[in-house]
Amino acid sequence: MAIRDLTMGERRRAAIAEAQRLADSGEYFDYTDIEYVLRFDCGLSDVASLLDSQAMHRDLNRRCADAREKRDRDTRVNEEPLSA
Repeated sequence: MAIRDLTMGERRRAAIAEAQRLADSGEYFDYTDIEYVLRFDCGLSDVASLLDSQAMHRDLNRRCADAREKRDRDTRVNEEPLSA
């Protein structure tokens, strides 16, 4: 079942879970990128109201930054030359 087919409370919980999953992927810069994906790729036209709180925006922004930092750190470690 798609998120858009759920009740409002279920929609909010599902939207938050999906937003957190996207943020933790390291592929997005901040909550606005995630809202865009949820709105246009997942069909949640009301995503801004589902995620409308400063605390949620801060949490998603922090998750995005942490995930990007981890991804970048892992990439650097994998690119280091092997010593002979």
